[in-house]
Amino acid sequence: MARLGDILVRRGFITQAQLDAALAAQGSERGVLGQILLRRNLISIQQLGDALSEQYGVPYMDIVPQAVNPQIARLVPEDLARQRSCVPVGVGKGSLQLAMVAPDDIDTISETELITGYHVQPLVALEHAIQAALDRGFDDRLTARQTIVDMKLADLAAAEESVDEDLEATVVADEEQAPVVRLVTSILTGAINAGCSDIHLEPHVPEMRVRYRVDGELQPVMTIPNHTEEAVVARIKVMADMDTTENRRPQDGRLTIVEGGSRVNFRVSTIPTVGGEKVVMRLLDEGSKNFDLTSLGLGERDLKKVQELIDKPHGMIVVTGPTGSGKSTTMYSVLAKLNAVCRNIVTVEDPVEYRLTGVNQVASDNEHGLGFANALKYIMRQDPDVIMVGEIRDHETATTAVQAALTGHLLLSTLHTNDAIGAVQRLNDLGVDNFKIAGALLGSVAQRLLRSICPECKELTQPNEQLWTKLMGTQVPPRNAKFYRGRGCRKCLGTGYSGRLPIYEIMVMTPELGDAVERGAPASKLREIAHKQGLVSLADAGIEQVFAGRTTLEEVYYKLSS
Repeated sequence: MARLGDILVRRGFITQAQLDAALAAQGSERGVLGQILLRRNLISIQQLGDALSEQYGVPYMDIVPQAVNPQIARLVPEDLARQRSCVPVGVGKGSLQLAMVAPDDIDTISETELITGYHVQPLVALEHAIQAALDRGFDDRLTARQTIVDMKLADLAAAEESVDEDLEATVVADEEQAPVVRLVTSILTGAINAGCSDIHLEPHVPEMRVRYRVDGELQPVMTIPNHTEEAVVARIKVMADMDTTENRRPQDGRLTIVEGGSRVNFRVSTIPTVGGEKVVMRLLDEGSKNFDLTSLGLGERDLKKVQELIDKPHGMIVVTGPTGSGKSTTMYSVLAKLNAVCRNIVTVEDPVEYRLTGVNQVASDNEHGLGFANALKYIMRQDPDVIMVGEIRDHETATTAVQAALTGHLLLSTLHTNDAIGAVQRLNDLGVDNFKIAGALLGSVAQRLLRSICPECKELTQPNEQLWTKLMGTQVPPRNAKFYRGRGCRKCLGTGYSGRLPIYEIMVMTPELGDAVERGAPASKLREIAHKQGLVSLADAGIEQVFAGRTTLEEVYYKLSS
C-alpha cells in the first residue's frame, strides 16, 4: 500500500519539504499525518480525502452528520462504532456502506457483517466526521427521535397506499411489525433513554407536538402529522387498556413495556381538547427507583430532623410543595424506612404509583365510595400502625386524618402549600381547629427540585444582583462566595443543566410553636418562632446549593417564585 505522504506529494498537494516537516512533527504534535497537514492549512479536506481514497482503494466520503439517517447509524452498537471509528451511512440491496477511518480493518468489517447481516462496502472518512455522525445518531433526546419518527411515518404512508382493505386482517395479525406500533414504541423507549419523567402528545395544527419533560423542563422532541395522530393515540389506548371508541371524555390507564431488561410502567391520561385528544404519560420506572431515605439528597442537618420526626410513635407529618417537587418520592422513602415486620402500614393513593413490598396499598376510587376520606375510615378498622394518605384536599379527609393522628397512629400525607409553615394555615382553611393541629402535627417538610449545573460545561459567572436582592434582601454574600453556571453543551442540549437536586425546609412542632398555633398566631409569627428554633428556609437551602456550586441563583429564584 502506498504511503499517504507519498500520494500527497505525487499529486502536487504538498512539497517534499512540507511532508518531511510534518513527519518530523508527529512526535510532538497530536494526531496522524493528515490531521497535522490540515491544521497547518497545507491541504484541504477534499485533497486529503482523495489521497486516502487512492491509498485504500475505496471511495472517500465527506460525511455530513445531518444527512446520515440515525436509524442506519444505530445498526452497529455505539461502543463498537466509537472504538473502531466507523459508522454505517447507507443500506440498499443487501449491502451496507460503512464509513471507516481504516477501511482495511478486516476484523471490523467481518464483525459488522455478522451483527447486521449486510454485506459491507467500506468507505474511507475522517475521524472527526465519523464521531460527529455518531454523536447525532445516538442522541436519544432530540434528533434521533425525530428521524426515527420520520422513518416510521414514511413506512406508514407506504403501507396505507399499498395495503388493500381485504388484507386488513393480515395487517392486524402482524401488529408487532406495524409502523404505528413501532412508532409508539420508539416514543416510549426514547423517553426512557432520555431519562424523562413525562411524555406529552399535544394535538396542534398542522402537526401533533411531542415533548419530553427532562429535569423538570419540557423539551420539544418531535412532531407527528395530523393524519397520523389518531392512530398513535389509539395505539397508546390499546396498550393502556383504555376505550378506543371514546374520545369525548377524559380517561386514565396504565401500560408496561420492557426496556433494557427491566419493566417500566407508564401512567396514561387522556383529555379532549379543541384540536383532538391530548395524552400525557408519566414514567414509573420501578426498576431504577431506590426508595432510600439516605439517598434523597438530604443533608446531615435535614436527615437528622426527618429521622426524629418519623421516630415518633404517633402524630401527623405532612410533605408540601407544588406538583413535580418530589413529594411522592419523599413519602415512599419514608415508608420504606418505616417498613418492618412489626408494623402494619396501610396507604390510600390516587393512583398507586409504585408497589412497596410489605406495605398494604389501597387505590382511591371515588366511584365506588373509596375516596381518601372513606378509605381512611375503613383503614382505621384495619389495626394500622402507620397510615399514608396520598393527599389531603378536603375538609372530611383533613379532619379524619387529624383524628387518626390524635388516636395513636403515625399518619403521613401531602399538602399543596408553598412552604412548611403554610401547612398550618392550609389545615386551618380545611376546617381543622387550631388546638387539634397543634396536638396532631409533628412537623412539615417543604421541598423543591432544582436543576443541577451540567458538569461538562460548568464555569464561573457573576451573580445577578437583582435576583440576589429579591431572594436574600439586604444580606450580603460572603466575600469568598463563587457563583457558577452551565455554558451549554451537547450533553445538556444547550440548557446548562443536567440532573436535579432537592432542597428542604423542615418545620418541627416544638412546644413553643405548638402554643402559638393553638393561639391562632399568624404565619409571620410562626415563621419567626420557627427560625429562632433552627428552621432553614427554602431560599437559604437553595443559596447553600448555589455556594456549593451545584446550581444557579437563577434556578433557585425561578423555582421559589413560580
